Amino acid sequence: MKKLIASAICLLLVISLAACGASNKDSAITDMGAENYYSEHNGGIVSDESASEAQSNIPDGEKIIKTVDLSVDTKEYDKYISSLTSQVSAAGGYIESSSSDMGGYGSGSRYSCYVVRVPADKLDSFLASSEEYGKIVRKTENQENVTFEYIDLESRIEAYKTEKATLTNLLEKAASLENVLAVQERLSEVNYQIESYTSQLKVLENRVSYSTVTLNISEVERVTQENPSLWEQIKNRFSDNFDSLKETVREIIVGFIGGLPIIIPCAVIIAAAILIIKKLIKRRRNKKAQ
Repeated sequence: MKKLIASAICLLLVISLAACGASNKDSAITDMGAENYYSEHNGGIVSDESASEAQSNIPDGEKIIKTVDLSVDTKEYDKYISSLTSQVSAAGGYIESSSSDMGGYGSGSRYSCYVVRVPADKLDSFLASSEEYGKIVRKTENQENVTFEYIDLESRIEAYKTEKATLTNLLEKAASLENVLAVQERLSEVNYQIESYTSQLKVLENRVSYSTVTLNISEVERVTQENPSLWEQIKNRFSDNFDSLKETVREIIVGFIGGLPIIIPCAVIIAAAILIIKKLIKRRRNKKAQ
């Protein structure tokens, strides 16, 4: 009989200890917060250290953002613009933005600025074709290596996805409403981080996949040659001076004809004033003679 009572007491103690352990584990979510509880028991919280560890595993292909600035002179402005749009389309790219100055009063030359995006593997061929109807007078290239940034974003996304899976599993096991709310709050934060880093990764991928080329296109009467001969230099200098003379004469003629509405009335007033003054002087002389 005594053995039976002792066995019953031991059984009750084991059951009570197990219940207390389960209760303590469930209440730990509320007391510690879902984030701390999850970190302590599963090690799934994303940290800068865990994200930076993935940077040691660099992929074979580096992530390079390429940007090119070109200044182009062309005598065939319309052909150049038409060719440019065709070449961008043929390369599988697109025109991101453009602006044009069609030449206002006193200026016959036109100017345009195009910002185009072309696939990175087609950049060299596109640049080679950009001199078909013009000449590149200035070229600036820039390359930015964003491999570590790319790997960092990928590692953070994967870590947050792992945490999301564990939180989802933890949510199913939560026993109280308070614990459910605590886990859901952390789960919302994790979902936000995943969406944010995914968006940043897509932007980075687009900048890597499509190079940016800015073209400043100027219409000119003559395209400057590289290393011109003595005769070419004399010819260019003579042409420049002749063009300046033509421009000066043109401005004088335009200014004179354009100012006729003011010049004519002023000339009439001045002529009338001169006649009146002459008459007054003549009268005074006649009076003195008498």
